[in-house]
Amino acid sequence: MLSMKHISKSFATDNVVTHALRDINLDLGEGDFVSVTGPSGSGKTTFLNIAGLLESSTSGEYWLDGEDISKLDDKGRSRMRNQKIGFIFQSFNLIPDLNLFDNVDVPLRYRGFNASERKKRIEYHLDQVGLASRMKHLPSQLSGGQQQRVAIARALATSPRFLLADEPTGNLDSSMAQSVMSLLEDINANGTTILMVTHDNGLAARAKRQIFIKDGHAQELVQGQHHHNIHNLAAV
Repeated sequence: MLSMKHISKSFATDNVVTHALRDINLDLGEGDFVSVTGPSGSGKTTFLNIAGLLESSTSGEYWLDGEDISKLDDKGRSRMRNQKIGFIFQSFNLIPDLNLFDNVDVPLRYRGFNASERKKRIEYHLDQVGLASRMKHLPSQLSGGQQQRVAIARALATSPRFLLADEPTGNLDSSMAQSVMSLLEDINANGTTILMVTHDNGLAARAKRQIFIKDGHAQELVQGQHHHNIHNLAAV
């Protein structure tokens, strides 16, 4: 469903070229759960932004559901992003003066679903994350873990092809982080493909596949092994 071939990204400023990503190849299949780790400044965020169609690569090919992303204009990329991708952020990005129901409703209104379909989706996904009884609460009335669950419900409500999670447990204590990770595992078990950036190696190891990015190079960890036993994802 997702295929990256020879993806590179560089930034040029004042005669200095910075290579954020170097010749990355990645295939993401239906139902995959891939975690992405690496030191600060390694290129993880750039990688996620390219995967989420928030920025373009300098070179290489990116295919999503059989469509060549490089051939799309801004409007086409926006359409693809809204229809295919759900986003979960470290900071939750909930609207503080809207209750949970209305927060989940925002992307559904944007997509043009009718009122009865929106209501059905909102109630289903808030129930899925264990917050159906609190749908009239404001985000400020919830714990951090509960707010992240609302953000997950919002991301799932549009039935995306895959979820992009950027440090989804970064603002949570360890207990809440474990709870959110378990929820993501359940969602993945139900068929949703997930690509997750995290700094937590313990949580990363719970994904089906692990990608390690350093200095713009991506390497895939062999399950159960350490960083030195890896498959290089750059072209040989």
